[in-house]
Amino acid sequence: MSSTVSANVDGKTATKLKMMASMENRSVSNAVSSAITVFVGLPKGVRDFLLELNAQNDQETIIRLGREMMAAVARVRLEKATNDLAAEHRFGGREHAGSEIDLLEEATALSRAAARRK
Repeated sequence: MSSTVSANVDGKTATKLKMMASMENRSVSNAVSSAITVFVGLPKGVRDFLLELNAQNDQETIIRLGREMMAAVARVRLEKATNDLAAEHRFGGREHAGSEIDLLEEATALSRAAARRK
């Protein structure tokens, strides 16, 4: 069951939201729904720190943190793709075991293919 919620934001935030939604071919409502879902799933300390950075308009730290988060996302995606690939046993049994490089290359290819589909 879905519920409707509303929020008041300043004009600058509203403009950024509309631009982001447009660039991602999403409705503003869908973007807000996704943002709320992600935000409430974060630990309180993370939510508080992100709000603090925003209130301080600390763009340098926000950008640095964003880069670090994207690096962590890439590592987790690679690990997941590697594990998924290993679970498929695509390289045969132990006698035909692929090298770690083979697995990483295939995992990277799968990750890139998945990213292109999005």
